[in-house]
Amino acid sequence: MSGGDNREPLNKRPRTNRSKSNHLVQAPVDGENRCHFFVAAKGRYCPLTIKAGNKYCGEHMVVCDSSSTEPATRRVPCPYDPSHSVDFIKLKRHMEALCNSRPPAIRPAFTDPDCNVTLLPPGYAERSFDDCGQLWSGEALAKADARLMVQPGEHVYLSATSSKVFGDLSSSSYEPQARAKPESLDEATAGRLLRPVVTAYLQATLQAPENIESAALEDLLELVRPSGDFAVDVCTHSALEKRLHVKTNPKHVLQQASLIGHLDRRGLLDKQYAFVEFGAGKGELSVYVHAALNSGPENSDSSSSIILVDRKNFRQKYSVGDQNSEAEPLHHRFERIYIDIRDLDLSKIRELQTVDPATGAAHLRPIVAYSKHLCGAATDLTIKCLERYQQAGGSVAGVAIALCCHQVCKYSMYIDHAHLSTATTHGSKAGEWCDSQRAEFQHLTTMSSWAINTPAPSQPNGDQQQQQDGQEADPAAHYSGLSFDQRMRAGHAVKRFLDIGRLEFVRQKLGMKDAGLVYYTTRATSPENLALLGTTTTTTAP
Repeated sequence: MSGGDNREPLNKRPRTNRSKSNHLVQAPVDGENRCHFFVAAKGRYCPLTIKAGNKYCGEHMVVCDSSSTEPATRRVPCPYDPSHSVDFIKLKRHMEALCNSRPPAIRPAFTDPDCNVTLLPPGYAERSFDDCGQLWSGEALAKADARLMVQPGEHVYLSATSSKVFGDLSSSSYEPQARAKPESLDEATAGRLLRPVVTAYLQATLQAPENIESAALEDLLELVRPSGDFAVDVCTHSALEKRLHVKTNPKHVLQQASLIGHLDRRGLLDKQYAFVEFGAGKGELSVYVHAALNSGPENSDSSSSIILVDRKNFRQKYSVGDQNSEAEPLHHRFERIYIDIRDLDLSKIRELQTVDPATGAAHLRPIVAYSKHLCGAATDLTIKCLERYQQAGGSVAGVAIALCCHQVCKYSMYIDHAHLSTATTHGSKAGEWCDSQRAEFQHLTTMSSWAINTPAPSQPNGDQQQQQDGQEADPAAHYSGLSFDQRMRAGHAVKRFLDIGRLEFVRQKLGMKDAGLVYYTTRATSPENLALLGTTTTTTAP
C-alpha cells in the first residue's frame, strides 16, 4: 500500500447533497427497484437495488420470508462468518474453498476453546446446542461457533430453512418496523438499575455528594462529567509525524500516535519485549509500533516479535515497510494469527517461547499488549488471556488498550463479576452463573450506548432551542423517561463503571499497581477516547 494520499483536501471536495438520501427513510413503494430491508441502526432502508421479482437485495435476502422464496434462490448466513451470506445451492463449495473465514484443516496448538471465558453457563460441557443454542449464541461461546464445531466443508444446513447445528432459519423472517425498546427495559427498570451504578461510579471517581443515599437519580446524573472524571493525557510520537501531514482525516493517526507515545513514556518500546496487538484488523497500529521500535540507531541490531491477533482475515492489510516507514522491513518478526481471543492460549505461541541455550530450559518472553478500540467483550477476553499467560509462567510488562463498544459486552466474559455484584440487584457468588444478573447486565450494556448516541432528528415544529441542545421536547418520549442529556450521562456512568471493574482486575491480578484510566485523545477525535494503561514495575524496561 502506498504511503501517499492523493485525495483532494476535504475543503475542496463537493458537498454531498444529503437531501437526496431523505427518501431512504420512506418504505419503497410497489414497483420501486429498491431493497425493502430497514437498517434500524441508521434509521433508513437499504439503498441497494434488487433483482426482478425479489423484495430484498443479495445481502438481505437472508432475512426474507422463507415461505415466499424457492430453495434454489434462498440465501443463508455463512456458518463460518454470519456477517455475510451465500446462495444455499453454493454453500457447500463456499465452505470448502471460498470462505475467507473457514478454519484451517489442522487446529493450531494455541487454540483452546473458551479458555478465556470468565464464567460458563451451568451444564455447558454436557448439554447440546439444541437445548441451549440460543443462550450460547447470545454469549458468543465456542460451542455456538461453526469455525470450531463444524468440520471444514461440512454441509451443515439440512434444507433451505433448517440447520443441523445453528437452528431454524425461518426465525430470521423480517418485516420492517420502528426501532423498539429492549424487552422488559422500561422507565422503572432503567431507574432501578441506573441508581446503584451511577452511585458506584461517583464514589469511585470521588464525585459523590454527602447526601448520595437520598439524592434523586436526576440529581446524581447532573454530577456525571463526561471526559472530566479521569485525566486527559494526549501523547504523540515522531514515528507518525509524516503520516499526520499526509492524511486529510487524521483521527486514526492521532489515536495511534497517542497510544504509541504512552508506550514510549512508560519505557515499553524496548526490543527485549515481544509485542502483541489484540483485535489488530489490518495491522496499521503495529506497523507504527515497529517503526517506533526502529526509530533509534541504538535499537538497529536488536530483535523483537510483533504478533497481530484477529479473528478475521482483512483485505488490504498493512505490512512492515508500509506508510513511508524508514525502518528496514523485518517481515519474519511480524506474525499474524487468526483466532478468536476467546480461544487463544498465548503461552502456546511459538514466537513467545524461548530456550535457554545454557540449560535448555524453556521460557516465555515478557510481552507488551496493546490495541486501538478493542470492542466490548474482546477487552475482557484480552485481560483474561494476559492473566492466563502470567499463570503459565510468562510476564506482561505493560498494557495500552483503548476501550469501546460496551454495548457488545457479554455477561459470561466480563472480567469481574464481584465488581458487577456491588451495583446490581441480583448478586453472583464467586464463580457461579446468575441468570437474573445476566439479564440486568444486558440492560446495562444497552444503556451504555446512550453515551455516544446522537440526538434524534429535528422536527419541523419542534422547539428550536431544545433541538440545538439535543433534548426532546418531552422526556417521556423515550421509554426510559430521561432526556437526551440525562441518557448521555447515564450511559457514560455505565461505561465507566464497567471500565473501573476492569481497572481493578488489572491492578490486582496482573500486578500493575500503577494502572489507570486515561483519556488518551480528545472527544472531538473520537467519542470512545478512554484507554486502560499500566505497567508492572518488575518488568518495565529501564
